[in-house]
Amino acid sequence: MKRLFALILFVCAVRGAAEHQVLPKATVDHPQFANRSHVLKDGSVLAYYVRPGAASRPMLVLVPETNGDRAQFFEPTFLAGLSPELPVVIVESRGQGRSWPPPAAESANIERYADDVLEVIGVLRPAAWFIGGHSLGGMIALEIGGRKPGGLRGVIALEGWVHSRVQRDAFPETAAKTQAQRTAARQQREERYRSQRWSNDEIHALGRVWTAWTQGEKIMREIEYPVLSVWGDRGLAARPERSRLLLPDKPNITLVWIAGADHYLTDPPFAAVVAASIVRFISTTDSRSL
Repeated sequence: MKRLFALILFVCAVRGAAEHQVLPKATVDHPQFANRSHVLKDGSVLAYYVRPGAASRPMLVLVPETNGDRAQFFEPTFLAGLSPELPVVIVESRGQGRSWPPPAAESANIERYADDVLEVIGVLRPAAWFIGGHSLGGMIALEIGGRKPGGLRGVIALEGWVHSRVQRDAFPETAAKTQAQRTAARQQREERYRSQRWSNDEIHALGRVWTAWTQGEKIMREIEYPVLSVWGDRGLAARPERSRLLLPDKPNITLVWIAGADHYLTDPPFAAVVAASIVRFISTTDSRSL
């Protein structure tokens, strides 16, 4: 198992800045993390992974992207960039990784995913914690921030869309994919969900989740927690204005751009810079609360 994990890390490192790949179901674990699971109120099983840290530090809870599982945040340079004293928890959404089953088509929504994460938080009972996520996971993090749960110190959205139209309005100049690239991406997604044993209805419902969420703008207008919003600038000569990202100009909302990065911020070579931004945000926020 250790040799297999090392091989996967090597492949990730060699791939470097290559185009993002949607990988099949994760088959490896990380020696720093303990594997745990929680039976949700409806009987579904949610898997989560815990890296212990200093008792005095707040817990960082991370939710992967739409097609992501624990392996997304096991990326070596990302994980190495997080302070070893920082307790880290990765929560796999329904149907991803070891979490099963996928959400029923009629209940596949951001609100349900947020409910699930909060159930895990209720089990862990951290005195202080930050919620973060990438893409769909970032939207889930924003939804959780809008609910004002006990002990929450801040929200971290890595390309977490406040509304689905941000993709169209903020990045209209990004190059469209070729037919070959679109075909490859579709095949990668199909292979992932074949390995996950998802039905066609479940796959299609997941694809609608991020476009159906409409609470983001209201949450961002009203949120009082510190928020870190991290975006790749796609190499654009002029970065989009905050208004196109639907980020209010409020002192508690920090916008960070990652030069040259695209949507997949936790892939090399950008993962280390993103991790450093998270650590800075948590340290600054935590010191202000003392």
